Amino acid sequence: MRMVVNQGELEDKIVMTSKAVAKKTAKPVLSGFLFEVSSEGVFVNATDLETGVRATVQADEVEGEGKFVVDASTFLDIVKNLPNDVVVLEYDEDVLNISSGRSSFSLSTMDASEFPEFSFAETDSFVEIDTSILEDMIDKVIYAAATDEFMKNLNGVYWEFTDTGLRLVASDGFRLALIEQNLESTLGMSFLISLKSMKELQNVISNTSEPAVRLRYDGKRFSVEAGDVQVTMRVVDADFPDYRRVLPKEYNTKVVLSKTEALDALKRTMIIAKKGSDAVKLEASEDGVILTSRSPDYGEAREELEADFEGENIEAAFNPKFLQEAFRNVDTEEIELYFVSSTAPLKIKGFEKEEYFYIVMPIRLA
Repeated sequence: MRMVVNQGELEDKIVMTSKAVAKKTAKPVLSGFLFEVSSEGVFVNATDLETGVRATVQADEVEGEGKFVVDASTFLDIVKNLPNDVVVLEYDEDVLNISSGRSSFSLSTMDASEFPEFSFAETDSFVEIDTSILEDMIDKVIYAAATDEFMKNLNGVYWEFTDTGLRLVASDGFRLALIEQNLESTLGMSFLISLKSMKELQNVISNTSEPAVRLRYDGKRFSVEAGDVQVTMRVVDADFPDYRRVLPKEYNTKVVLSKTEALDALKRTMIIAKKGSDAVKLEASEDGVILTSRSPDYGEAREELEADFEGENIEAAFNPKFLQEAFRNVDTEEIELYFVSSTAPLKIKGFEKEEYFYIVMPIRLA
């Protein structure tokens, strides 16, 4: 079996596939790429049993048919460093020979029959969405998901296809991020995708040049097709909490701040906050917004910000990291803050933006 492939094409496809390779596994075959060569084309696959990625490699020449598994890390390092645009792959008797220019390698392979089957969403129904829009939606919520894998129902992103479009929600129990996008059609379903799978999907979307992707869901698996790359994820068997219960329905105080000034002030108050209770107190009134942090051993910090203000004076304390991450993900020059009380969730959103917002729970100071 022999293939002639452009180095850039091969590298692009294995980079997109590589994130699905199992990092720690008792089965060595899961640490490899499965290559499938047939009359239908050349395909490279990877899976960690939770997420599977399959990419079509556009080869210039193909001779023969067959399958083999090659160690992903080694193969990727070699391809990235090849000296020539033309790469020749030849597989024979469990050995993969790689040559490019004056460079050549011979790699041992693994038995392709041991590579697990990973089927894709079996449905003809799909929703199409602009790649850049989906990438932005994921970027705006993924940071808020719980990183603890034992928090199964929060360690991921909740996908909700509503009557009018798609909504993504993530929460770690202390903050929440939500974004929605109108779509012409919808799958009419909801499911939870693990944080690990989301990061693998994020890798594919950020590396594709396709202007749009297709979303498919068959009740067990969720597939995203980006041209000749397909990602399939198993949905998490856990119920995402009823996030609507924490969404404020009204507010008593509204504050509008400069994003740049607020981030700079937070950065400075966090210097002291990290030395103490890791909290920043926010006081809002007609005179503006005051941020303060204290440490019994190091002192205190105070920042004053100009702000548009309406409603009742308010004081509340927050984890500054949660405020900082929410502010950073706002893509307008001004940030709107909506307070109910010092103990109720704070709503943060972009100026006159309704399609996304963030919820941060306050901290009770002693």
